[in-house]
Amino acid sequence: MLTPGQIAHFETFGFVILRQVFNAEEVAIMRRESDEIFAEDRNGGPITNTTQAVQPFFERKPYLSTLVDDDRIYEIGVDLLGPDFILGQTEGRSRAGDTPWHGGETYELGTVKINFYLDELTKDTGALRFVPGSHKYSDPDRYDLLRPRNDDPDFRPFGMKPSETPCYAAETLPGDLVIFTENVLHSSFGGSPGRQQHAINFMENPKTDEQVAYIKSLYKRWKYNLRPAESYVNSDRPRIRRMVSRLVEWGFETSKV
Repeated sequence: MLTPGQIAHFETFGFVILRQVFNAEEVAIMRRESDEIFAEDRNGGPITNTTQAVQPFFERKPYLSTLVDDDRIYEIGVDLLGPDFILGQTEGRSRAGDTPWHGGETYELGTVKINFYLDELTKDTGALRFVPGSHKYSDPDRYDLLRPRNDDPDFRPFGMKPSETPCYAAETLPGDLVIFTENVLHSSFGGSPGRQQHAINFMENPKTDEQVAYIKSLYKRWKYNLRPAESYVNSDRPRIRRMVSRLVEWGFETSKV
């Protein structure tokens, strides 16, 4: 799926963009199923000026649930994490307003987040922004200056507004994918309520006892991110069952979707 140049881009800068992976018909199906999920989550209520988040997400609808096993998605995990990678949580968000800078942590295992966008986004209308290469910075605490301080309208890290931080904006069209590691610093600014961003999260399969202990510690901190869906645990697709098998082996709670 990924070319050597794309893999090098991901490893060097912490992200890579794939253009028009899904066609207009596929995007329309994603949009319809996504709208249904959000409407069900709101109990049929209107879209509001707050971000709506649903986890797990892809597992809830027929077409979306197949995408983790779609070669265009699955092979990304293989190329960046190896053939035995783990499926973390899937998520869907109907965005509103800004998302402050976050990430920049030093995870002990490789992570790959695959973002699906169903709206055209520019730098000023909610496109994801990155500080390229920040996942490799040896002193992640330096980025604490950018941590959100939403209660301070005069907050000026580095002497400028957070939205003015030097960065790369991953502007996208429907059907594009933005792939990144959670270790890279990222944010978004601007955009109208209701813009949709969905994600599938992959993680490197731990190889040592220390790495297993680490992923179990993540489960204790962020249980919702590592709960395999029962529909995936019992899937008739071997690759899906394999992606969640170790989570089951470790006794992680399942989600009932």
